[in-house]
Amino acid sequence: MNSMETETPLIQELGYVLSQIDQLASPPTLRAIALEILTSPDIMKGLLQATLAQIHPGGLILVHCRPKVLRKRLGSRQVIIYRLILLNEAGPKTRSVELVGKRYADGAEGERAFGLMQQLWEGGFGEGSRFKIPKPLCYLPDFKLLIQERAHGALLPKYLGRGDDAALARARMVARWLAKLHQLETMPAGIDACADDETSVHDFAYQLGERHPHLAPQLEELAAAICARIAFPDGLALTMVHGDFHPENIFVTQDRVTVIDFDNVCRSDPARDLGYIIAQTRAMVYFSTGLLEAADREIRAFLQAYLAAATSHDGRTLPARIAAFAARACLANMYYIACVLKTECMEVLSTLLMEMERFMRAEKVENLI
Repeated sequence: MNSMETETPLIQELGYVLSQIDQLASPPTLRAIALEILTSPDIMKGLLQATLAQIHPGGLILVHCRPKVLRKRLGSRQVIIYRLILLNEAGPKTRSVELVGKRYADGAEGERAFGLMQQLWEGGFGEGSRFKIPKPLCYLPDFKLLIQERAHGALLPKYLGRGDDAALARARMVARWLAKLHQLETMPAGIDACADDETSVHDFAYQLGERHPHLAPQLEELAAAICARIAFPDGLALTMVHGDFHPENIFVTQDRVTVIDFDNVCRSDPARDLGYIIAQTRAMVYFSTGLLEAADREIRAFLQAYLAAATSHDGRTLPARIAAFAARACLANMYYIACVLKTECMEVLSTLLMEMERFMRAEKVENLI
């Protein structure tokens, strides 16, 4: 009788789980295979039980694990929510907890994001703050998996376009969260300068022009104008910027804002985040309502609150810089729609092109919307 015939079902199951975890740790693991492993209740129950024992050494027993994929967008990282039922060894009562796991193709990028979140959590964006981030729990380097608490509240898009007191109050809170980030006295370690904007802007314009030749001259002219404006002026104080300050990365409640996704954090012009959220908010409500201006009341409230809270901004050149970063976001959206998704929708591209031109004509903050 060989060794396999003498193994109990429990030992065989344990061997299977360990082999799957080993496969997840392997560098060439395919995305689909990794997702299959990360959404296996049995495999993740064993992995998360060991993780919980390190985070909460008080004797929590994981009795149930239900994984659910949160993000399936093209090119995005694998993000999974784990709904856990926990039993405390000291008593019979159970409680439920929701954790979020985010898997990185590049392990170094995952470690960087986790370290940054730790520094932000300890630097004023943690427990007890109205302006916070999800609590980072651990990073599992063998699996390139970041585990964090789930953010609470509703996503900001729920309030966009309403224009009521609740929506405007939340827009102002979001602005104060961003101003707090931009005015951190001590920038966390490991924050690099932003990538080369000039190269990416011209690349977007070139590829769009290749796909739609009749737009090429106009796109190149706009790209040159954008690059000229977003070049850092002399004396500009660079800050820590979120880099993807998008409504779908922002959770709000009546008295709290929680922002997620710190993979694109860099050292840059604070106008980058401002222009980005303005452009993305207008694009989002356009895609849902057909009206670019549907959320302009919320955007105005956001800008006014940010300018009141951020005392270190350069008011002289800020409007032009915000406008240029907003135009850059429009160009990136056009590129994604036409060249990545390969969607043939000239009405949408024309609308975004006119939006770029409108931003580039803006000379004052009030002209941005």
